Amino acid sequence: MVITLDGPRTIVVLNDVTVTDYTEGQPVPERKFDFEPQHGPRPNEGYIGLQNHSDNDVVFFKEVSVQPLK
Repeated sequence: MVITLDGPRTIVVLNDVTVTDYTEGQPVPERKFDFEPQHGPRPNEGYIGLQNHSDNDVVFFKEVSVQPLK
């Protein structure tokens, strides 16, 4: 998975397939479930978080890196 954050644009590529290409301000799908987060503007700075989905999940991350855009 490669995630590119370029100003207001977010691009997510998974297994060489683009699954998200979003620019801040474009419409987003309505929430379908209460557990989904409220949509709001993405901050331009902050931390990067890696997540799992429950206390029972076992998650491993391999070769995580952050690189500046060219």
